[in-house]
Order: sequence, then structure tokens, then C-alpha cells
Amino acid sequence: MTRNLVYVSIIASAGALVYGLIVNDFISSAITVALLGVAWIVLFARGLYRFSGFAFAIFIIISLASLWADVSPTLALAGVIFSLLAWDLTRFLQRLRMTDSPQDARRMERAHFARLALVIGMSIFGYIAITRIHVTLTFGSAALLALLGIWGISALVYRLRSHE
Repeated sequence: MTRNLVYVSIIASAGALVYGLIVNDFISSAITVALLGVAWIVLFARGLYRFSGFAFAIFIIISLASLWADVSPTLALAGVIFSLLAWDLTRFLQRLRMTDSPQDARRMERAHFARLALVIGMSIFGYIAITRIHVTLTFGSAALLALLGIWGISALVYRLRSHE
């Protein structure tokens, strides 16, 4: 199941970016992104998992660059989320192959999918909140909120890692 989700995530990430680029008449860039997506799928299918980190970084850069090209922020966010999902599931698949018991593998998959759903859900909720709520802050209060956010995310990551 994890392997299939990696394929779906790569296709969805490349598809969101390609669609956004085609809508804004960046046809050559869209073809390049599509070819990168195909290359990621082929290398993953051949078992070259190390390419996932590189492909993830490239898709993040492409998503950021597409924002400058007036691609919809929603499509750029989808590209980021699905490429993050593909990268994470590739790493998880490597760890999953080290388990001997199919029951342990299923239990690990369920737990990992639940954590991924939480992180992706929080990301989407944060995006919706940021685009809908407008608050005027001073620099000091913005810095305090940034530090609080960094602390909260690091605490969440520490807690999730301690439960693995």
C-alpha cells in the first residue's frame, strides 16, 4: 500500500505543478516538471530511493519559483505537500522493509499514515487560516509568535519521533 501511495503522491505533485504552469502559459517549464516526475517514478520503481531527497528538493524549488510566476498558491502548496508525502513515504518504505512480521508492518503503516494525516491536515488548516485571517502585529509580537511556533513544531516532531 505504501508503494502505491508513493506513486500517487509523485503523480499528484507533478500534476499540480504542471497544471499550474500550463494555465499560466509556461509550457516548456510544465514539460520539464512532467519529465522530472517521470524520472522520479522510474528511479523509484528501480529501487533508487536516494533520488527521492533530491527530487523533493527540486519540487520544493519549482513550487517556490512557480509562485513568482503567478501560479495559484493552492497548486504550489499541493505540489509541496504531495512531494513531501512521496519523500516521507519513500523513507518509510525503506524502514518498513526491515520488518519481519507482516502484522508489524501493517501496524506501522497505520500509525505512520495517522501521523502523516495529522501533519498534512495541520498544514492545510494553517494555509486556510493564513489566507483568511488578517492581523496587524508589531515586530516584537511577530517574533514572539515565530519563536512559539518553532518551539511547538519541534516539540511535536520530538513527540512523534519518541513514539516510533
